[in-house]
Amino acid sequence: MSFARFEPSFRLALLCSVAALSAGIAGCATTSSTQKLHTASGIPEQRFTMTGNGFQTTALITKGGAQGPSVDIGRYEDGKAIRGTVNGRPLNITVSGTHADGQWGSGPLNVDVDEQEKQLKMTGLVAGRPSTWTATLEAIQGNIGHCSYDMRRSGQDYVGSRSCAGGISPVTVEFPSTILEWQPINIAVLMALLMSTP
Repeated sequence: MSFARFEPSFRLALLCSVAALSAGIAGCATTSSTQKLHTASGIPEQRFTMTGNGFQTTALITKGGAQGPSVDIGRYEDGKAIRGTVNGRPLNITVSGTHADGQWGSGPLNVDVDEQEKQLKMTGLVAGRPSTWTATLEAIQGNIGHCSYDMRRSGQDYVGSRSCAGGISPVTVEFPSTILEWQPINIAVLMALLMSTP
């Protein structure tokens, strides 16, 4: 069954895409094959990676949290709480349904997510700034904290530009398939944390 006929949710479609690309096949047919592909496509270290001119942000993503040079957070109670540190600032977020609310450093972090059939739309206050961004299989666009993004899908990556504090630079972002073990609101919080500051 093709994507066009099956019309899965954004998360399932993205899972199929990542798994299929990792395994070198064309697509997903059913939920059971999706689970098989997800397991088969496992890479020993599944990392979120964002690279650009003179910077790189990486984090190992597991069902239990995210760890990297500037991030050490845990998901608790199946994602109902996210706690730890990011960029040296303490994080304490409570999640309820499609809303996340809490403190990151000295400021609030509030995010809402609307999971539509083919996209995640996220809005909120990130790094003290109103933020609105969307993620689909084809693109990530919008403002996340101090940064604006305009990226298109290219293979397993999103490639395009970002603007932080005035300057525009090229950027490449890769999401591991393990991120899809997180709820959509948890994914929105992670994107806010990892992509909102220069």
